[in-house]
Amino acid sequence: MADFGGFPPILSLFYTTFHPTEGAKVLFQVPPGSVVKTSDPAALASPLFDFDSINSYLIPRPQLCNKLLTLRVNRFRIVSHPVHISSSVYPRNSFLFNFCFVFDQAADVAAYLPVVRKLAKMFRALELQDRFLSNLTPESDTLRAVVDQVFEDLNNYCECFIPLDDDSNSINIKLFPLHPPPPNIRSFHVPISTVRLRQLMDVNWDPTMEKIVDHIDGINSVRRIAAIADTDYDLTRRCIQHLMYYNCVIVVDIFQFSNRYAVTADISAFVNDPSIAAECQSYVAAPPLRHPSSAASALAGLLLRRPSAAAISPSSSSTSSSSPSSSVGSRSNLPSTTRKRNACDLLELYCSLNNGLSVKDWYLANRDSLRGIDVRRFISFGIIKGLIYRVNSYPILERGGKPAALQDLLSGKSTINKTPGSPTISLDEPLSADDTAPVDPVVERRLRKLSRRIKHFDDICTDLQVSREQVLNTLKRYGEVSLIHA
Repeated sequence: MADFGGFPPILSLFYTTFHPTEGAKVLFQVPPGSVVKTSDPAALASPLFDFDSINSYLIPRPQLCNKLLTLRVNRFRIVSHPVHISSSVYPRNSFLFNFCFVFDQAADVAAYLPVVRKLAKMFRALELQDRFLSNLTPESDTLRAVVDQVFEDLNNYCECFIPLDDDSNSINIKLFPLHPPPPNIRSFHVPISTVRLRQLMDVNWDPTMEKIVDHIDGINSVRRIAAIADTDYDLTRRCIQHLMYYNCVIVVDIFQFSNRYAVTADISAFVNDPSIAAECQSYVAAPPLRHPSSAASALAGLLLRRPSAAAISPSSSSTSSSSPSSSVGSRSNLPSTTRKRNACDLLELYCSLNNGLSVKDWYLANRDSLRGIDVRRFISFGIIKGLIYRVNSYPILERGGKPAALQDLLSGKSTINKTPGSPTISLDEPLSADDTAPVDPVVERRLRKLSRRIKHFDDICTDLQVSREQVLNTLKRYGEVSLIHA
């Protein structure tokens, strides 16, 4: 049975209870013969496992009851929630029962855990209400039909609704996908939508979400989106985090021509998986300009005229928004004559990135090979697929010897998030900068506090809403400033 809706199939569902004289018994099972042998002509040839060898774990001691239990046996995983009820109305003054779900041992059963727990608690309530389970006999069809329908409906529809004998009780359960919690969204993150957000919207959407959706274009950072949409930054950050939880957006870093990138060990996937290369060819293709003969020289001239470290703050224009690559919209608008680049050429371009080379210098060195390629989308694709990683720049303020942050970096005790097998730390010579472009005194005090911690330029600039040059000029007044690229 194949997965339905991304949920692993239930291989078997059975109800077991403790008989006062016979011990643990399986009263109902589906498919027939999946747990214990039966005379049913439709039964399986042999049970999936030996029930007698594990029944003490399915009907356990009271200390293990009333909680979720997972048991692996052979190549199967059994998930259950055994229930123990103490009362003088029962033989031996107690009643034990368990609804057990059987899956493949490699199945991700996280979505079924709330269902197993809810089913056990609901039948516990029914038992306390009118002894619904303890009065059943093996010949009863009521619970047999319930077990059969739960098994079939969850496997085929991922939900089930079963009215019981009386109109006041029913079984209503549904499987929901469980996503891992999204990472903490920072001001310098740039969200990229993976679905058409506008088509998902309805009247019940949050007002902040409605305002920011149109500004999620793969270029604007979270801080910039909040500024453009005129929304609260914390609410904007939470909305994007909510979209990330449901896989509606992914985040990358701010694209600038002063950024540095290097390849990861996963670059081999570009060669081993032809679909990645084909997707890259379509994604990075840029539309032809009106004057293609002068395209490379125009972009080179723009890079040489512009400062290499453009301001990230909303108060000044972003490099990504002013670069030619930012004018490229949906790939569906590209003319059919757009030429796809050879996969080998794209791989060579990725491999030419290194932590000692900015995107600006990399472009100038490969301008001929980059004809017809959207540089921003080329870098974004590599980040999304894990082919390359961002080499961040960390300003280190030296006041009388190496600061603690620098010592941590050089000794390997840093808390910097690094791609496995990637970073090589390089230390620039102390920077020199003119004492120009002063910042607000309040911002200056916050900047001095931030200099005591390990934060890269994207984080500092978007948090304080100042440019990279202003950060360097301000820190220069308090001591020597060095850059660490890692």
